[in-house]
Amino acid sequence: MEPNEPDAQCAQFERTIDAGIEPLIEVMEQLESFCTASGVPEAVAVQLNLVLEELATNTIKYGYPAGKSGKIEICLTLHGGLASLTVADDGNEFDPTTSPAPDVYRQLEERAIGGLGIHLVMRMMDSVTYHRHGGKNIVTVSKNTRPANGLTSVTGERCE
Repeated sequence: MEPNEPDAQCAQFERTIDAGIEPLIEVMEQLESFCTASGVPEAVAVQLNLVLEELATNTIKYGYPAGKSGKIEICLTLHGGLASLTVADDGNEFDPTTSPAPDVYRQLEERAIGGLGIHLVMRMMDSVTYHRHGGKNIVTVSKNTRPANGLTSVTGERCE
């Protein structure tokens, strides 16, 4: 492949789970296996799984009124050296991109509870976007999967 030539390889992972810890653990294991099989660098795969865990756990804990359950949709697309992870849920409206950053310079005892996980998501990923559509929160994060020398390629299922 010539430099600057678009990467024709594309791989995609999609799952819809019940909003619960057990289904989340199972899908995280599947995502890890998918990343390994697709040639995603381990460090990026770990970050994508941490982001999935943070976003989905927040939805499970805070996204639904007591007694109500919902669904979480996960889609990871690998294309052209970019990993794009979308997590959509039908829970209460919440835009993580507007959450105030925690004051990490204060003593632990003095800090407000919460917000650190979202802060980590924002710091680990190259981009984070949010929108609400059709009664769903839709968060998409992106991360470059190529090392500085740009020599890796992504393999896996062909995208249509």
